[in-house]
Amino acid sequence: MFYEFDDTDEENAIDPTKTLFIEQLTPEKEYEAIITNLTGLYRYRFGDVVRCVGYYHHEAPIIEVAYRKGQFLNASGELTSEETFYKSLSKTASKDWGTTIKDYTTVEYFLEGDRKPKYVVFVELIDSSTDNPVERALTKKEKMQLDTELGTQNETYKVLRNIGRMQPIEVITVRSGTFELIRQEMISNGVGATQIKQPRVTRSEASIKILERGKI
Repeated sequence: MFYEFDDTDEENAIDPTKTLFIEQLTPEKEYEAIITNLTGLYRYRFGDVVRCVGYYHHEAPIIEVAYRKGQFLNASGELTSEETFYKSLSKTASKDWGTTIKDYTTVEYFLEGDRKPKYVVFVELIDSSTDNPVERALTKKEKMQLDTELGTQNETYKVLRNIGRMQPIEVITVRSGTFELIRQEMISNGVGATQIKQPRVTRSEASIKILERGKI
């Protein structure tokens, strides 16, 4: 398997002069992963966007999956892409909360009766100034900062919020290690350890129970 990485936002054909090898990745940037293999895939764009989070011993880059292209949240017809949600969350976490994202996932809540649907995001945060886990609940103001940023990135979401079709986003911080428990749950259900990707939209009841138990 041969990997290349594209650091552009273009949706058209890959420019072979602009793709990067893994040792060329820059920390704190996102890249679309591109693969070529011996079974016939040539510069195949399978949708994973990865984030370089640093280098191991200043030599080997450490990457994590940030989001998948073409995946959407859709609670009321707003069609928020994973990319839009990730960028809204990461920008708010950095600029307004003074944190970085260790891991996160969202749940679409469709409530019965007169209550409107809403997004709920479970997030594991790191304090940017201390590199320690954030072990507190976010304030109402901090949650609304994400809601506002999401409306800036997705005009339809903003309209639906303004007319009362959707409730404000709920942001739940979880204890350090919560997402590792989800990974262990997936492994116990037969998923290979090297194949695990944390879903950015969670619909598994078992995973949601783990998230609920981990909330602060």
